[in-house]
Amino acid sequence: MIINIELNNLKPHLWGMLSDTIDFVRIALEECGIKVKVGVNQLKPDILNLFFDHFDTNPSLPLKMKILKIKYGLVCTEVLSVDGIWNSGAEGRTKSSVVNFQIAAENAEFVWCLFEESVEACRKFNPNTIFLPIGFLERLKPNYNLRNKEDLDIDFLMCGVPTAHRKGVTDALKSRGHNVSYFNQPIPVYLRNSLMQRSQINLSIQKTCRHRIISMTRICHSVINRIPVLLEYSGPANIYSDLCLVAGSDEFVDKAEFFLNEIDLFDLANEKYKYLEKHLPMKSIMKEVINRTWKQG
Repeated sequence: MIINIELNNLKPHLWGMLSDTIDFVRIALEECGIKVKVGVNQLKPDILNLFFDHFDTNPSLPLKMKILKIKYGLVCTEVLSVDGIWNSGAEGRTKSSVVNFQIAAENAEFVWCLFEESVEACRKFNPNTIFLPIGFLERLKPNYNLRNKEDLDIDFLMCGVPTAHRKGVTDALKSRGHNVSYFNQPIPVYLRNSLMQRSQINLSIQKTCRHRIISMTRICHSVINRIPVLLEYSGPANIYSDLCLVAGSDEFVDKAEFFLNEIDLFDLANEKYKYLEKHLPMKSIMKEVINRTWKQG
Protein backbone atom coordinates (compact mmCIF):
# COMPACT_ATOMS: atom_id res chain seq x y z
CA MET A 1 0.00 0.00 0.00
CA ILE A 2 1.16 3.55 -0.80
CA ILE A 3 -0.04 6.75 0.90
CA ASN A 4 0.70 10.22 -0.46
CA ILE A 5 0.88 12.97 2.18
CA GLU A 6 -0.16 16.10 0.32
CA LEU A 7 0.51 19.58 1.77
CA ASN A 8 -1.01 21.89 -0.82
CA ASN A 9 -4.05 22.53 1.39
CA LEU A 10 -1.83 24.28 3.96
CA LYS A 11 -0.26 27.71 4.03
CA PRO A 12 3.52 27.34 3.45
CA HIS A 13 4.51 28.46 6.96
CA LEU A 14 2.61 25.46 8.33
CA TRP A 15 4.76 22.99 6.40
CA GLY A 16 7.56 23.55 8.89
CA MET A 17 5.34 23.98 11.94
CA LEU A 18 3.70 20.60 11.32
CA SER A 19 6.95 18.81 10.45
CA ASP A 20 7.12 16.82 13.72
CA THR A 21 3.47 15.79 13.46
CA ILE A 22 3.92 14.72 9.85
CA ASP A 23 7.06 12.77 10.77
CA PHE A 24 5.29 10.90 13.56
CA VAL A 25 2.44 9.88 11.24
CA ARG A 26 4.72 9.13 8.28
CA ILE A 27 7.18 6.98 10.23
CA ALA A 28 4.42 5.11 12.05
CA LEU A 29 2.85 4.24 8.70
CA GLU A 30 6.21 3.14 7.31
CA GLU A 31 6.83 1.00 10.40
CA CYS A 32 3.61 -0.81 9.48
CA GLY A 33 4.91 -1.61 5.98
CA ILE A 34 3.20 1.24 4.12
CA LYS A 35 5.19 3.25 1.60
CA VAL A 36 4.73 6.98 2.16
CA LYS A 37 5.36 9.89 -0.19
CA VAL A 38 5.28 13.54 0.90
CA GLY A 39 4.74 16.35 -1.57
CA VAL A 40 3.10 19.63 -2.54
CA ASN A 41 0.83 19.88 -5.59
CA GLN A 42 1.49 16.22 -6.33
CA LEU A 43 -1.98 14.77 -5.87
CA LYS A 44 -2.05 11.07 -6.76
CA PRO A 45 -5.34 9.90 -8.32
CA ASP A 46 -4.45 6.22 -8.17
CA ILE A 47 -3.44 5.94 -4.49
CA LEU A 48 -4.72 7.20 -1.12
CA ASN A 49 -3.87 10.84 -0.38
CA LEU A 50 -3.55 12.10 3.20
CA PHE A 51 -4.15 15.72 4.26
CA PHE A 52 -3.62 17.55 7.55
CA ASP A 53 -6.18 20.00 8.93
CA HIS A 54 -7.76 22.82 6.98
CA PHE A 55 -8.15 23.59 3.29
CA ASP A 56 -7.79 27.35 3.65
CA THR A 57 -5.52 27.66 0.59
CA ASN A 58 -7.51 25.28 -1.59
CA PRO A 59 -11.10 25.12 -0.27
CA SER A 60 -12.59 23.57 -3.42
CA LEU A 61 -10.15 20.65 -3.49
CA PRO A 62 -12.25 18.15 -1.46
CA LEU A 63 -15.24 18.52 -3.79
CA LYS A 64 -12.98 18.28 -6.84
CA MET A 65 -11.50 15.05 -5.48
CA LYS A 66 -15.01 13.73 -4.85
CA ILE A 67 -16.02 14.45 -8.45
CA LEU A 68 -12.83 12.82 -9.75
CA LYS A 69 -13.23 9.91 -7.31
CA ILE A 70 -9.81 10.52 -5.78
CA LYS A 71 -9.60 8.92 -2.35
CA TYR A 72 -8.14 10.78 0.59
CA GLY A 73 -7.93 10.72 4.38
CA LEU A 74 -7.76 13.63 6.82
CA VAL A 75 -5.73 14.13 10.00
CA CYS A 76 -7.21 16.57 12.53
CA THR A 77 -4.41 18.01 14.69
CA GLU A 78 -6.51 20.49 16.68
CA VAL A 79 -9.07 20.35 19.49
CA LEU A 80 -12.63 20.52 18.20
CA SER A 81 -15.64 20.37 20.53
CA VAL A 82 -19.05 18.97 19.61
CA ASP A 83 -20.49 22.50 19.59
CA GLY A 84 -18.03 23.53 16.89
CA ILE A 85 -15.55 25.48 19.01
CA TRP A 86 -11.91 25.18 17.94
CA ASN A 87 -9.11 25.00 20.51
CA SER A 88 -11.41 25.81 23.44
CA GLY A 89 -12.27 29.17 21.90
CA ALA A 90 -8.70 30.44 22.30
CA GLU A 91 -8.22 30.74 18.53
CA GLY A 92 -10.85 32.17 16.26
CA ARG A 93 -11.80 30.29 13.10
CA THR A 94 -13.67 31.98 10.28
CA LYS A 95 -16.99 30.48 9.32
CA SER A 96 -15.62 29.60 5.88
CA SER A 97 -12.64 27.79 7.41
CA VAL A 98 -14.93 25.69 9.61
CA VAL A 99 -17.22 24.88 6.68
CA ASN A 100 -14.24 23.92 4.52
CA PHE A 101 -13.02 21.50 7.19
CA GLN A 102 -16.48 19.98 7.54
CA ILE A 103 -16.77 19.42 3.78
CA ALA A 104 -13.31 17.86 3.71
CA ALA A 105 -14.13 15.56 6.64
CA GLU A 106 -17.48 14.51 5.18
CA ASN A 107 -15.94 13.42 1.89
CA ALA A 108 -12.82 11.75 3.33
CA GLU A 109 -12.39 7.99 3.53
CA PHE A 110 -11.55 8.50 7.21
CA VAL A 111 -10.55 11.11 9.79
CA TRP A 112 -7.74 10.50 12.29
CA CYS A 113 -7.87 12.77 15.36
CA LEU A 114 -4.69 13.42 17.34
CA PHE A 115 -6.78 14.73 20.26
CA GLU A 116 -9.29 12.32 21.74
CA GLU A 117 -11.54 15.29 22.56
CA SER A 118 -12.03 15.89 18.83
CA VAL A 119 -13.29 12.40 17.96
CA GLU A 120 -16.94 12.95 18.84
CA ALA A 121 -17.13 16.23 16.91
CA CYS A 122 -15.41 14.84 13.81
CA ARG A 123 -17.55 11.71 13.93
CA LYS A 124 -20.57 13.94 13.30
CA PHE A 125 -18.99 14.72 9.92
CA ASN A 126 -17.54 11.28 9.21
CA PRO A 127 -18.47 8.07 11.07
CA ASN A 128 -15.09 6.55 10.22
CA THR A 129 -13.29 8.80 12.70
CA ILE A 130 -10.61 7.27 14.92
CA PHE A 131 -8.31 8.54 17.66
CA LEU A 132 -4.63 8.35 16.68
CA PRO A 133 -2.38 9.01 19.70
CA ILE A 134 1.15 10.24 19.10
CA GLY A 135 3.68 8.02 20.87
CA PHE A 136 7.08 6.35 20.92
CA LEU A 137 8.88 5.58 17.66
CA GLU A 138 12.23 3.81 17.61
CA ARG A 139 13.32 5.62 14.46
CA LEU A 140 13.00 9.01 16.11
CA LYS A 141 15.65 8.15 18.70
CA PRO A 142 18.66 10.45 18.26
CA ASN A 143 21.61 8.93 16.42
CA TYR A 144 24.12 10.86 18.49
CA ASN A 145 25.58 10.11 21.92
CA LEU A 146 23.44 10.81 24.96
CA ARG A 147 23.81 14.32 26.32
CA ASN A 148 26.53 15.29 28.78
CA LYS A 149 25.77 17.68 31.61
CA GLU A 150 28.74 19.90 30.79
CA ASP A 151 27.28 20.54 27.30
CA LEU A 152 24.02 21.97 28.64
CA ASP A 153 24.62 25.71 28.47
CA ILE A 154 20.93 26.62 27.98
CA ASP A 155 18.69 26.45 31.05
CA PHE A 156 15.33 26.73 29.29
CA LEU A 157 14.30 26.41 25.64
CA MET A 158 11.00 27.54 24.14
CA CYS A 159 10.28 27.01 20.44
CA GLY A 160 7.06 27.43 18.51
CA VAL A 161 4.74 30.21 17.41
CA PRO A 162 5.87 33.45 19.09
CA THR A 163 3.23 35.09 21.31
CA ALA A 164 3.10 37.84 23.92
CA HIS A 165 2.34 35.30 26.65
CA ARG A 166 5.31 33.11 25.79
CA LYS A 167 7.59 36.13 25.62
CA GLY A 168 6.36 37.30 29.01
CA VAL A 169 7.14 33.97 30.66
CA THR A 170 10.57 33.62 29.08
CA ASP A 171 11.42 37.26 29.90
CA ALA A 172 10.53 36.56 33.55
CA LEU A 173 12.95 33.63 33.59
CA LYS A 174 15.66 35.74 31.95
CA SER A 175 15.16 38.45 34.59
CA ARG A 176 16.10 35.90 37.25
CA GLY A 177 19.45 35.31 35.60
CA HIS A 178 18.69 32.17 33.60
CA ASN A 179 19.96 31.43 30.11
CA VAL A 180 16.76 31.19 28.11
CA SER A 181 16.54 30.51 24.38
CA TYR A 182 13.37 31.96 22.84
CA PHE A 183 12.83 33.39 19.36
CA ASN A 184 10.30 35.92 18.13
CA GLN A 185 9.79 33.83 15.01
CA PRO A 186 9.51 30.14 14.09
CA ILE A 187 12.90 28.52 13.56
CA PRO A 188 13.96 25.65 11.27
CA VAL A 189 13.94 22.12 12.66
CA TYR A 190 17.72 21.63 12.41
CA LEU A 191 18.27 24.69 14.62
CA ARG A 192 15.60 23.59 17.10
CA ASN A 193 17.19 20.13 17.35
CA SER A 194 20.63 21.62 17.95
CA LEU A 195 19.32 23.89 20.70
CA MET A 196 17.48 21.00 22.34
CA GLN A 197 20.73 19.11 22.77
CA ARG A 198 22.13 22.07 24.72
CA SER A 199 19.06 22.62 26.92
CA GLN A 200 18.30 21.38 30.41
CA ILE A 201 14.52 21.85 30.19
CA ASN A 202 12.27 22.19 27.14
CA LEU A 203 9.35 24.52 27.85
CA SER A 204 5.83 23.90 26.60
CA ILE A 205 4.16 27.25 27.28
CA GLN A 206 0.59 27.85 26.16
CA LYS A 207 0.12 30.33 23.31
CA THR A 208 -2.12 32.52 25.47
CA CYS A 209 -3.62 32.47 28.96
CA ARG A 210 -6.83 31.15 27.38
CA HIS A 211 -5.22 28.08 25.85
CA ARG A 212 -5.45 24.72 27.63
CA ILE A 213 -3.88 22.56 24.93
CA ILE A 214 -1.28 19.83 25.33
CA SER A 215 1.21 19.65 22.46
CA MET A 216 1.71 15.91 22.30
CA THR A 217 4.16 16.08 19.38
CA ARG A 218 6.39 18.54 21.24
CA ILE A 219 6.22 16.37 24.36
CA CYS A 220 6.87 13.02 22.67
CA HIS A 221 9.67 14.38 20.48
CA SER A 222 11.37 15.85 23.53
CA VAL A 223 10.93 12.73 25.67
CA ILE A 224 12.34 10.50 22.90
CA ASN A 225 15.35 12.82 22.86
CA ARG A 226 15.58 12.47 26.66
CA ILE A 227 14.97 16.14 27.37
CA PRO A 228 12.59 16.98 30.26
CA VAL A 229 9.49 19.00 29.38
CA LEU A 230 7.92 21.61 31.64
CA LEU A 231 4.27 21.95 30.62
CA GLU A 232 2.12 24.96 31.46
CA TYR A 233 -1.14 23.24 32.32
CA SER A 234 -3.71 23.12 35.10
CA GLY A 235 -6.26 20.66 33.72
CA PRO A 236 -6.86 17.02 34.62
CA ALA A 237 -3.88 14.68 34.39
CA ASN A 238 -3.55 12.46 31.31
CA ILE A 239 -0.92 10.25 29.73
CA TYR A 240 0.84 13.22 28.08
CA SER A 241 0.92 15.45 31.16
CA ASP A 242 2.30 12.41 33.03
CA LEU A 243 5.31 12.59 30.71
CA CYS A 244 6.07 16.15 31.85
CA LEU A 245 6.87 18.36 34.74
CA VAL A 246 3.69 20.41 35.16
CA ALA A 247 3.00 23.90 36.49
CA GLY A 248 0.05 26.27 36.33
CA SER A 249 0.37 29.76 34.86
CA ASP A 250 0.63 31.59 38.18
CA GLU A 251 3.40 29.34 39.50
CA PHE A 252 5.22 28.51 36.28
CA VAL A 253 8.34 30.65 36.74
CA ASP A 254 8.84 29.65 40.38
CA LYS A 255 8.41 25.96 39.60
CA ALA A 256 10.72 26.21 36.59
CA GLU A 257 13.47 27.45 38.90
CA PHE A 258 12.72 24.74 41.44
CA PHE A 259 12.83 21.94 38.88
CA LEU A 260 16.05 23.29 37.36
CA ASN A 261 17.86 23.41 40.69
CA GLU A 262 16.32 20.71 42.86
CA ILE A 263 15.69 17.56 40.81
CA ASP A 264 17.89 15.17 38.84
CA LEU A 265 16.87 16.02 35.29
CA PHE A 266 18.84 13.13 33.77
CA ASP A 267 17.06 10.56 35.93
CA LEU A 268 13.74 12.19 35.12
CA ALA A 269 14.45 12.14 31.38
CA ASN A 270 15.29 8.42 31.47
CA GLU A 271 12.19 7.66 33.54
CA LYS A 272 9.86 9.48 31.14
CA TYR A 273 11.56 7.89 28.12
CA LYS A 274 10.87 4.39 29.48
CA TYR A 275 7.29 5.38 30.36
CA LEU A 276 6.58 6.58 26.84
CA GLU A 277 8.22 3.53 25.27
CA LYS A 278 6.08 1.21 27.40
CA HIS A 279 2.71 2.93 27.35
CA LEU A 280 2.51 4.56 23.89
CA PRO A 281 4.29 2.35 21.33
CA MET A 282 3.18 4.11 18.17
CA LYS A 283 3.92 1.28 15.75
CA SER A 284 1.41 -0.94 17.60
CA ILE A 285 -1.02 1.95 17.92
CA MET A 286 -0.85 2.66 14.19
CA LYS A 287 -1.42 -1.00 13.33
CA GLU A 288 -4.61 -0.97 15.38
CA VAL A 289 -5.74 2.33 13.86
CA ILE A 290 -5.14 1.02 10.33
CA ASN A 291 -7.11 -2.15 11.04
CA ARG A 292 -10.02 -0.19 12.50
CA THR A 293 -9.95 2.38 9.70
CA TRP A 294 -10.28 -0.09 6.85
CA LYS A 295 -12.63 -2.35 8.77
CA GLN A 296 -15.07 0.54 9.23
CA GLY A 297 -14.42 2.24 5.88
